[in-house]
Amino acid sequence: MIQLSWFFLVSLLFGLQAAEAIRAHSGVNLVRHKRDWVLPPKSMKENVDYTQQESIAKIRSDQEAGTAVLYSLEGIGANQHPFHVFVVDPNTGNVRVTRKLDREQIDTYLLAGVAKFPNGTEAEKRIDLKIKVLDENDNPPIFDSSLLRAMVDENSAAGTSVTIINATDADEPGTNNAKIAYSIIDQKPHHYFGITKDGMIFVQNAMLDREEEDTYILTVTGKDLYGAEGGNIATGTVTITIRDVNDNLPTLEKPNYDGTIEENTFGVEVMRIKAQDLDLQNTDNWEAVFDIVKGNEAGYFSIKTDPRTNEGILMLEKPVDYEDIKNLDLGLAVRNKAPQFDGSSSNGASIGFGGGAGGATGASGASGGSGAGGATGASGASGASGSSGAGGASGTSGASGTTFKTYPIKITVKNQPEGPKFDPAVKAIPVTEGDNTVNKVIGRYSATDKDTGKPAENVRYVKGSDPLNWFTVDPETAEIKLKKMPDMDSPFLVNGTYTAKILCITQDMPAKTATGTIAIQVEDFNDNCPMLTSDFQSMCTSKDSVIVNAKDQDPYPNGAPFEFTIVSEGTKGNWQVEHYNETAAIVRAQEEMWPGVYNLLFVVKDQQGLACPKPQKMTVYVCVCEDGVVCAKRGSSGQFERNTELGAAAIGLLFLGLMLLIRKCDPVLITMRDHAKLRLTALSC
Repeated sequence: MIQLSWFFLVSLLFGLQAAEAIRAHSGVNLVRHKRDWVLPPKSMKENVDYTQQESIAKIRSDQEAGTAVLYSLEGIGANQHPFHVFVVDPNTGNVRVTRKLDREQIDTYLLAGVAKFPNGTEAEKRIDLKIKVLDENDNPPIFDSSLLRAMVDENSAAGTSVTIINATDADEPGTNNAKIAYSIIDQKPHHYFGITKDGMIFVQNAMLDREEEDTYILTVTGKDLYGAEGGNIATGTVTITIRDVNDNLPTLEKPNYDGTIEENTFGVEVMRIKAQDLDLQNTDNWEAVFDIVKGNEAGYFSIKTDPRTNEGILMLEKPVDYEDIKNLDLGLAVRNKAPQFDGSSSNGASIGFGGGAGGATGASGASGGSGAGGATGASGASGASGSSGAGGASGTSGASGTTFKTYPIKITVKNQPEGPKFDPAVKAIPVTEGDNTVNKVIGRYSATDKDTGKPAENVRYVKGSDPLNWFTVDPETAEIKLKKMPDMDSPFLVNGTYTAKILCITQDMPAKTATGTIAIQVEDFNDNCPMLTSDFQSMCTSKDSVIVNAKDQDPYPNGAPFEFTIVSEGTKGNWQVEHYNETAAIVRAQEEMWPGVYNLLFVVKDQQGLACPKPQKMTVYVCVCEDGVVCAKRGSSGQFERNTELGAAAIGLLFLGLMLLIRKCDPVLITMRDHAKLRLTALSC
């Protein structure tokens, strides 16, 4: 009980007896000086019943001596809401409490004691009465939501933080009554997570596999008193979603594929190839990207992905001539739109619920059990390096170093009945100015049957265009005669050449028409044969083709397009020539190539069929390559220098090839350098 006096508070501070003694001994009457007193707060426990006490404090004015003084209280809990928690006896000044206090509603009451004379004037200056409510651990923790959510990558390492759960406690902050310790009491389907006492959930067992389980349910508790005995407990549920990473390589339904195309057609769909992937559907980890990695050097095909079905759509982009190519062997690799997961890109936690703190890293003070189970995410299939046959697959390396399996696709070209064809497409006919060639046959330009290769039958020939009416064409034999000598000053004579068109029309219904071009040349310009631009090529054992280029110094029409032919006598290995463009051809090996030197003989003809007197030689150096680096070059002396450093596996393959070649080749000078570098300084076969 506290007795309060506005100025001297004599009964509390000095006592009335002390004041009287001072007055008696001094002989001097005390003069009251006004002062402001700051009283210590009155402490009261919440939930304790003080209502039976006569008073919890007493206010008193020293002005009540000799006159009546009336007391009252003002402030929240008195004359303000909540009303009348504290009341005062107007005559005695005794302060009472009318109900149990709740700190969580109001933790401090700031009251003002008022003393007034009966006429309503204040007898004293008001004095503050502070009531502090002491906390009791009467509130349990509460989770912000009954369903907490978080995400974490599959394959996350042990110790990866997932999220921090957070519960609140209405008890006084900064005390053990409000300090919460967390624990996991159950988790399904596996015990793969742990939790620190401060509520950080982390990966305890690095076996998370979304393809096995994509959701985990954790039952967690929060206990105040920081987990001590007698604390209040709350229970919550945490749902952890396992986020997909690209840890599964896509595969195809079949190990190899066969397709058919019709010659002379393009812009058509050849086939659809279904990709299979265990990663999350309709994401970049699942979506397939197809690459034609073999056999499409000429650009006949393209492939794109149908995002709805994850199928590769193989399209024919350029027409193929059956008379040139009857079969095409493609190699198809499939990867994902997203890079392959290598363990370095996992970003751990992603917090997806309200009230939880984020950004935690690391795990300390781990608690919780570990569960059995295993991740089944594939690390990616690898294929053997080297060229693949019809039933095999080769390895194709991606930018990330992952080796992707290559699936063989055999395309058969279907022959179609065709009409006549002029070969060459432009025929040069030389004439000499001054010679009397008028009304004489200067050439014959007949069409051939594309299917048989023989002269076309049941056809007739007519002029298509002849701006100056210089020649005639025999409708049956296609013989060409001049009606008059070309005029060198004519504007239609360009660089000494007069160009006209001839049509070959079949007698079928409907008729088929072929168009040929004749170039009447007043001078004979075709005095150069097409030459190979290089007599050396290098090819990795993982490839099966090289591109051969030629050039001709003669102008149109005595130059390109060129026709490349391999002379089997004098050529080592089994090779096939495919069209690439007007001045180049693809030379493709028809068998698995071992490291070594292969000599090829070519006959290259220009558009008019002119070739060099002797076949031209080109050397292909086949070697083991690392990281796609071309492994050999030709030195100035004509010898082959091997400058790329080889690993142990490559050296082994090279030795194996050399052992097979040593019977047919001249002695090979081999030196070892630094025990890991191999220099091939001379090799001739």
